[in-house]
Amino acid sequence: MNDPRHTSWMLATAVATVMLAACQRKEVPAAAPSAAKSAPAPAVAPAKDEAPPPGVLRAYVWDCGGTKLKMRNLWRENAVAIDLHDGTHKLTGVISASGAKYSDGTVTLWTKGGSARLETPGNPPVPCSELRAESLLEDARIRGVLYRGLGNEPGWTLEIGPGSVLTWITGYGEERHEYPDVRVNGDDATGFDYTATDAAGEIKVTVKRAPCQDDMSGEPFDHQFTVTAGGKELRGCGTRVQP
Repeated sequence: MNDPRHTSWMLATAVATVMLAACQRKEVPAAAPSAAKSAPAPAVAPAKDEAPPPGVLRAYVWDCGGTKLKMRNLWRENAVAIDLHDGTHKLTGVISASGAKYSDGTVTLWTKGGSARLETPGNPPVPCSELRAESLLEDARIRGVLYRGLGNEPGWTLEIGPGSVLTWITGYGEERHEYPDVRVNGDDATGFDYTATDAAGEIKVTVKRAPCQDDMSGEPFDHQFTVTAGGKELRGCGTRVQP
């Protein structure tokens, strides 16, 4: 005669076995080894030089009562930096009813269009006016431009650099060409020839150190530029931007 306790133990064991088998059949498969390991963080590409908004320069040069004042535009920080006799001042943008106002609590520079006002302790405010041509050169220098030239009829601007890039803007600013792989030949004595090609054809630029005078403004320069493109030869003046 079977012992009831033995029968109950056998029944419980059978039920437990069935439940364990069911759980094993429903187990989620293990993740693949590559997914189970934490993937390495992707390499972060170096940040590119962020250009300021259109029409805004990286630097400006002001004539403040006969004294030149260079202003570096720290637009990412809403600030500017200026060099005075006592050192460099970083001025932070503050609320202004008109124009742009920057201050460090001691020195204040207030700009609006091509004019500005410099306020320093113990001195009356000094009115300033922008020296546009020098602002453009200072901006080009910060960008790493080597040579900058310009001409008339039609108005054009040409920059060599940074690196092996040549940028030509013509038609009074309506037509822009950027050549990424310019080739150069020559030396300081005879001048340099720069050649490059894009979809519109070839451009050749000759830069020679020699006195040059703008044929409209009469402004003197220390380099002569010759640009040959589209079957036309254009002459202009310019300067070496980098020391």
